[in-house]
Amino acid sequence: MEFTIDIDTGGTFTDGFFVREKEIRTVKVPTTPHDLTVCFLECVKEGARQFGIDIHQMLLNTNIIRYSNTIGTNTIIQKTGAKLGLIVTRGNENTLYRKSKVSFEENGIGTFISKEMISGIEEAINEKGQVVKPVNPDEVLEKAQFLIDQGARAIVVSLKNSWLNPIHEKEVKKIIKKEYPNFYLGSATVFLSSEVIDRPDDALRTNNALVNAYIHGMLVKYLYKAEEDLRRNFFFRPLMVVHSNGGAARVAKTRAINTYNSGPVAGLMGAAFLSKLYGYQNLITTDMGGTSFDIGIILNGTYSFNMTPIVGGLPINLPMIEIETLGMGGGSIAKVDPKKKELKVGPESAGALPGPAAFDLGGREATVTDSDIVLGFIDPNYFLGGRMKLNKKRASEAIQDRIGTPLRLNLEEAAIEIKSRADQIIAKEIEKTFAAKAGKKGMVNDMVLMVYGGAGPTHCCAFADLLGIEKILTTPFSPVFSAFGSSIMDVLHLYSETKPTLLFDGKEYTNPFSFLNERIEHLRTIAFRDMRGEGFSPEKIEIYLEFFMSYGRDKEEIKLKLPYLQFQTKEDLEKICKDFVKEHRRLHPNIDCSGKPIMLMTLGLGVLAPTPHFQILEFPFQGEKPDKALKGEREVFWRKDGYEKTKIYDREKLEVGNKILGPAIIEARDTTYVVPAGWELNVDRYKNGMIQRVRK
Repeated sequence: MEFTIDIDTGGTFTDGFFVREKEIRTVKVPTTPHDLTVCFLECVKEGARQFGIDIHQMLLNTNIIRYSNTIGTNTIIQKTGAKLGLIVTRGNENTLYRKSKVSFEENGIGTFISKEMISGIEEAINEKGQVVKPVNPDEVLEKAQFLIDQGARAIVVSLKNSWLNPIHEKEVKKIIKKEYPNFYLGSATVFLSSEVIDRPDDALRTNNALVNAYIHGMLVKYLYKAEEDLRRNFFFRPLMVVHSNGGAARVAKTRAINTYNSGPVAGLMGAAFLSKLYGYQNLITTDMGGTSFDIGIILNGTYSFNMTPIVGGLPINLPMIEIETLGMGGGSIAKVDPKKKELKVGPESAGALPGPAAFDLGGREATVTDSDIVLGFIDPNYFLGGRMKLNKKRASEAIQDRIGTPLRLNLEEAAIEIKSRADQIIAKEIEKTFAAKAGKKGMVNDMVLMVYGGAGPTHCCAFADLLGIEKILTTPFSPVFSAFGSSIMDVLHLYSETKPTLLFDGKEYTNPFSFLNERIEHLRTIAFRDMRGEGFSPEKIEIYLEFFMSYGRDKEEIKLKLPYLQFQTKEDLEKICKDFVKEHRRLHPNIDCSGKPIMLMTLGLGVLAPTPHFQILEFPFQGEKPDKALKGEREVFWRKDGYEKTKIYDREKLEVGNKILGPAIIEARDTTYVVPAGWELNVDRYKNGMIQRVRK
């Protein structure tokens, strides 16, 4: 019997989702920020222990390992990326193709490169992609030598209009690598903007190339080491890396920037999978871990793509599944503003090391997790199923010293203030994110809330209450949900070519059929070649098209996903253009683009190869009474007027049909479900927990 393994590394914990046929194990181990491959391998070892076998035996019988991580995110936050040099077309050194001068102090660009590490060369490609002024090899070498002498470990080349014709960028790379071949110690990696992405907009493409180059070294270091660690333990297949486009690919076929935000994307993919299972068209997804809170919106059964996402403060032009992130989690630090005497929670986090004060690893700040322990929601002796003992005394001291005394509150009052403030911040951000997506047509209290992450089930009823939401979906995998989400992903490669093509001139449809078909077949040939190299035969591959369209060359692009087809008639084109107008109207109800020229800016082709997936299981009805799962009772501080004796249940012993009326606490090995008075948890046929308001 073979295993599938899915691992997600977050800021505080690294999560694992292990499956062997109908057997499932979930794992949480502390993230090791100094070396993320340590917690990666520890997660695999713990998964093997839970199956009662050694790691060698498990990996020898493992079909696939998928990995989502925060390596790129951490590199940007900690500013530990490579020192970069940048070569641009002369005259753009101060603007980087923007309309005004770049401010390195105020703009996110300063994280990735400093002003003195930018050089310009004379060259010109016009807006038709034609060479106007050739590259001067001597000038290129002079600029490259200067940047390397200044300490550049990687050189980014982003020349004007290279998305139309990359010939000059390729020539610059050839010149540099001839002078500094890879076997020289002084060799610097050269990244071309046209190789990272071929989308238009020189400024955004430059940002994209800088971000990719900045995090590339760390991704190489950790991902190849993780793959090598697996080989040493008898796993001889490629490690698959989760991408922010909703698929996975082997390490050797992964660009660094493709991995950014991959964990939250995997979680949203898992939520989308379950929304189809339940027939929910409209869903708010929330992932509350130790460091951050991620929000996704599914409307009319689909999630949206952000065409120009922000990465490290920089807008880029690599489409990513849209997720909003808030600095709020179990490890979020609570502080009192000394002047205003106001309580603030987040965005700063205690992370895994030193972690909350209760972790007893040197942390002295009060956090959200510390407040949950003091209030009685979390049992300090059953954290991670008892594998990690927490120190309630440390948590109490941190809250009283840092929050209670400055605000003249007792311990419990201070703790509940921390929790309440965190819940208020979360609710406000959800409402803001939902309003931006749904506009005036949607009401947040009509949505189903899906909650996951280690801290999500602990806080969900509180922020759902503030939003007026009445239905919350949780799963037994909620604490490791991003790892669960990657378990339903397939191998996915995307190919694209940017050649602006007029499809509709405002009155009539054009006739670009031969051009479109030729380019589609060109991309298809490349895709099939790469997939054969991955070990997938053509008959196992699903192909689809992506059209990035706009109603003007400089207007916002919208992506349409289409089935693979050969264009034969104008009806094919007409349907696509009408779908574009319909989608544009949905996203921008106040802008009417009907009757205006429609451009195809970028043609994309996706190839998807199915991989082994986790299959949702159904279980028989066992009755409403949860008596078999009752563990006992403890005092919980639910409200400011005192403690209340509360029933405690074991999540793993709950059966289909069980109903638990709040107030109640339900403990799992890797999370705690808090069900206040006025709420009820019902276990459905999939053993998922539906938490609903109790109607009087």
